[in-house]
Amino acid sequence: MKKRLIIGCGAMGGAILSGCLSHGVWEKESVFLKEHNEEASRDKAGRYGVNWSADGREAAEADTILLAVKPNIIPEAAKAVGAFAPKGTVISIAAAVTLEELASYFPAGTRIVRVMPNTPVSVGEGYSAIAGGPAAQAEDIEKAKAIFGTLGRTAVVNERQLDELGALSGAGPGYAFVIIDALADAGVNIGLPRAVAIEAAAQTLYGAAKMVLETGKHPAALRDQVTSPGGTTIAGIQMMERRGLRAALIDGVEACMAKSDAMAKK
Repeated sequence: MKKRLIIGCGAMGGAILSGCLSHGVWEKESVFLKEHNEEASRDKAGRYGVNWSADGREAAEADTILLAVKPNIIPEAAKAVGAFAPKGTVISIAAAVTLEELASYFPAGTRIVRVMPNTPVSVGEGYSAIAGGPAAQAEDIEKAKAIFGTLGRTAVVNERQLDELGALSGAGPGYAFVIIDALADAGVNIGLPRAVAIEAAAQTLYGAAKMVLETGKHPAALRDQVTSPGGTTIAGIQMMERRGLRAALIDGVEACMAKSDAMAKK
């Protein structure tokens, strides 16, 4: 049976593990989990019904090694795993840690894949960008697609596009939460109870997004379907455009991208 080693099992690592187990991509007995110490490793492994690793030595024979730790922990975690000369696919979900940097922690020829998932993977509606390193093969990319495909949609891109998607889809839930909160405030302002306003705003954005994905129509075409000439919707859109909604969103994504580039250069 193929072994899978997970280094770090916080919110994102746990979502990935749960998705793979529930969709049959991984079997519980094949998974080894390593946290920052043995007690934490045993505790987390017990929650998911998987094995725990004392030092990550399973990397030597693991088919997949998932680095699900924060960027500042990557050097320590990757070096520890790299010491066991892994032959399987190494997948990192750390933001702003490049394929080149990751490769420096492993023996030459290690097959490395970077993935940038967003937080909606925790509810099975995520978006994950996938980029392979120089030594990565087609099977490594397919492996990443199989894992993250259980948690939503995936896109195979080059590394620059992966970072760009980090500024759009990776940070995007944060933008969406601000928009939902603002729409809910607007609902309260015109007389709706807070709970109803939040639910209405969230479900409306969810439904609109689903229409874009399932119909394949351009958002502008779908917008036109609900903007009658001289009607109420176009009046609302006009005021939002006048207040700079579109420009604010574009500027926000650009600022996020600039910050990501600055972090990568450090």
